[in-house]
Amino acid sequence: MRILFIFFLFLLCSSQIFAQKGTVTGVVIDEQTGEELINANIYIPSISGGTATDISGTYNLELGPGTYNLEFSYINYQKQIVNVDIKEDSHTRIDIALVPDTDNQEIFISARRIDNNEVSLLRLQKKSLSFQDGISSQEMGRFGFSNSAESMRQVTGASVEEGKFIVMRGLGDRYSISSMDGISLPTTNPYRNSAGLDLIPTSMVDNIVVKKTFTPDLPGNFTGGAVDVSTKSLPDRLYFSLSSTINYNDQTTFNDNFLGDPIDSQWSKLGYDDGSRARENNWNNNEYLTRLNRYLVQIRNNSITDEKLNDFNNTMRSFSDRSFTVRNETPGPDHSLNAMFGNRYNLGESNVGFNLGLSYSQSFVQHDEREINNYSARIPDGSQSRMQAFQLNNGIESKDEVDNGLFGAVTFQPNSYHEFTFTSIFNNSASESVLDMKNGEYPGALSSGKYNNRVISYVQRELFNNQLKGRHFLGNVDLKWSANYIESNQYEPDTRFIGSPVDPSGQYFFVREVQLPFHFFRDLDDTQYNLKIDGETDISNRFKLKAGGAFSRKDRDFNEYRYQLENNGTDPSANEFMSFRQASGNFGDFFSPENTGVLGVDENGDPILGLTYRDQTRPQNSYSGYEQIAAIYAMGEYDITDRFKLFGGARIEQTNFDVQSAATNAEGGEIDVIDVLPSVNVIYAVNEASNLRLSGSQTLARPNMRELAPFASFDLLGGFPILGNPSVSTTNVTNLDIRYEIFPASTELIAISAFYKDFVKPIVLELDVATDQPQYQYVNTESGTLFGFELELRKELEFISPSLRNFRFSTNFTYINSRVDLSENELETRRRLDPTIKSFRPFPFQSPYLANLMLVYDNQRTGWEGAISANAFGPRLTANGSGSAPDIYEVYGRLGSDRRLSSEVPVPELNLRIRKAFMNGFSASLSVNNILDYSVIQYQTDNNQHFTNSALNPGRSFSLSFAYNIN
Repeated sequence: MRILFIFFLFLLCSSQIFAQKGTVTGVVIDEQTGEELINANIYIPSISGGTATDISGTYNLELGPGTYNLEFSYINYQKQIVNVDIKEDSHTRIDIALVPDTDNQEIFISARRIDNNEVSLLRLQKKSLSFQDGISSQEMGRFGFSNSAESMRQVTGASVEEGKFIVMRGLGDRYSISSMDGISLPTTNPYRNSAGLDLIPTSMVDNIVVKKTFTPDLPGNFTGGAVDVSTKSLPDRLYFSLSSTINYNDQTTFNDNFLGDPIDSQWSKLGYDDGSRARENNWNNNEYLTRLNRYLVQIRNNSITDEKLNDFNNTMRSFSDRSFTVRNETPGPDHSLNAMFGNRYNLGESNVGFNLGLSYSQSFVQHDEREINNYSARIPDGSQSRMQAFQLNNGIESKDEVDNGLFGAVTFQPNSYHEFTFTSIFNNSASESVLDMKNGEYPGALSSGKYNNRVISYVQRELFNNQLKGRHFLGNVDLKWSANYIESNQYEPDTRFIGSPVDPSGQYFFVREVQLPFHFFRDLDDTQYNLKIDGETDISNRFKLKAGGAFSRKDRDFNEYRYQLENNGTDPSANEFMSFRQASGNFGDFFSPENTGVLGVDENGDPILGLTYRDQTRPQNSYSGYEQIAAIYAMGEYDITDRFKLFGGARIEQTNFDVQSAATNAEGGEIDVIDVLPSVNVIYAVNEASNLRLSGSQTLARPNMRELAPFASFDLLGGFPILGNPSVSTTNVTNLDIRYEIFPASTELIAISAFYKDFVKPIVLELDVATDQPQYQYVNTESGTLFGFELELRKELEFISPSLRNFRFSTNFTYINSRVDLSENELETRRRLDPTIKSFRPFPFQSPYLANLMLVYDNQRTGWEGAISANAFGPRLTANGSGSAPDIYEVYGRLGSDRRLSSEVPVPELNLRIRKAFMNGFSASLSVNNILDYSVIQYQTDNNQHFTNSALNPGRSFSLSFAYNIN
């Protein structure tokens, strides 16, 4: 990091930061179509010079202090003359919309400073072919969002799961796709279909656009929304920004109860494991671990050589360094650092520019009253609740999370008709966590007594994305292409689990109903290639044709290894051996080298055996596979009249999946199908400020490779395992949308939308209760439907009173009603237990409503800026209930004194941010998040009683940020 900082300073010093000239930049567009005008002329008579717009319709001028007239002209368009006052080292943005020439008029207007990216975003929304929403980089800064996932909370119809995964219109992440600069991002989580946008810092982002209706130039596998993150492009001029934030959380910061992993990695502060947690090389195919019983027999019979006995002991004792103990720590404030630097150079008619950035953050999470419970159900008889406690856990959860990233982009424009950009993003995130449940019960397996368990884990995710893209204006053809190489991985070294009953005297003991302690190792590696090409041309002044193709291939290797404690053959009465009861929860002594392997011999010369370990790795829990998608499309845009536009076409996608288990003769998952996905859209411009849109399309949803892989993942806290299904197939979806939108002013919007979706063979996670051990499995059910509406309003408040000219209000609301049919299997089983069970449920993670409210104050004259925002969503389905048990829902709420949800009415997430900019480029801001102090609660409801499945309180956060900008 020090080297990078020095590099930034060197570049700054070498770029004449204190230049006296000012900069004028902007974009020139066609007022009627909203399209950028390439090679439009900007002429300044007083200096007999000027420039022209580039392939993106943008221009850049450097001028000395003074007053100038800028003449904007283009063939067959009316000339516009703009008066602008340039000050030393100032930046002025002027966006111009030219009008087609009818009587050769000349228009003179006064320039005004436009720094509001929301204007550009709303212009894109107004002129887009599909239904579109989004958030600008200015809004992200105003609300203090640190990453792209947080920013999505303010988008109409969007919610965020686990702080990472985007859910559009209440549908799960299966039905939403995430892309960066038009190329789909991979997921580093094998249980998720969409990428975690928390890996992309907002400092690297220009804007985020969400398309909610399908057009053939988009990937066919989205139904809820397609989220595209646009990264920094060719900068207008030299800029440098540096920001740092410290954050105090009233649940976490300086909390002495915080627990940490005793394995101390020297690289942990940078988000890396130095190998301390890695699987030992000699554990791989180690015969002492894979054939433990054979060597135990030899040891008992004294038929093992001294050399092998020494190797045996070394192998068993190598686990002793992987402690099940935890250590107390006191976390300081969360902190982060972000830096961005860029510049552009004009080389005659050529331009070259670059952006460089880095980000680093460390944050802590502490939940002193973490609750995770599982309930089963009995056949209701009307006398009491059917809910039966299966496993109850209450204790502490602590997390230490580190994120760091590097961003670089270089753009070269040889002339106004060609542009090349290379972008590279590297991001790494790591989470070290301890879950220590000391106040639990296990009625599903134990008749009485307490039950304690502990999980220590470390998860590291990496994303390395390299993209080369180009745009070329070849005569009447606008050609765009891109190629990506992406590496992503998730690394989980040495997740440790120990669970045990505790008797009334406080002694720990093992029982066969509870798994013995074990170590999990998992790693996932994905390599992805993407190619994309799009060509667009005007066939006539009313008809436009666009066509192209795409190819994507992702190769994955997933491996899981498991090593479990074995107490077969140990003699608890031996003086040399400390039994689990004797240790009484002292895990350091119990798992020590002195208590592991062969401890010596007794008076009869027989060996005294301590702890041993067995390799419990299951080949079927490792798999490899690939996903390959090839597509071609064609679409036309026809202006029937000046106000009535019709466009549509079709996309043909071939899906080819293959997933093979590492187990011999295990069933593999395969999909090989071709889908034709049509789309028809109509736009009617009611007037210059409003549009009526209609859309109909066919899309699909695919399973991921984890869902096709035939293995069951173990739940560390007593939950039911999740089993893959090689027979899962794709889902076909029919979409109908209507939207009416009004743009009263450049920063104002009023929109109402309605939508309907019909699903054939939707993929759901079904709980199979017919087996001895209930387990979840991915299956296709017959059908599902979803309908709803959205309202959005963005309004300046000056119309109420001139004193409110600096205030702006925005709000959006989404209502969703969905139902997905239970499979015949599940419905038959559940109705045997409870005849009143319905034949359908909502889609997973679907909220019945979502609401956002924002009030913004922005005074550029004084430098004061403020924003208050509220976000709320209705209870959403997170898991299916077991047997006749109710399904599990999640809501932000509060627990009563009985540790149960007091009301299903959600507690909004209320946040406040105040910022002050100073003349010298410095700014400071104060943020308060979760002002209303909600808890994240998952629950089941029976007889108007709410049974808590999971509860955590994220606490209130108070952040102080400082920034320095040169622009």
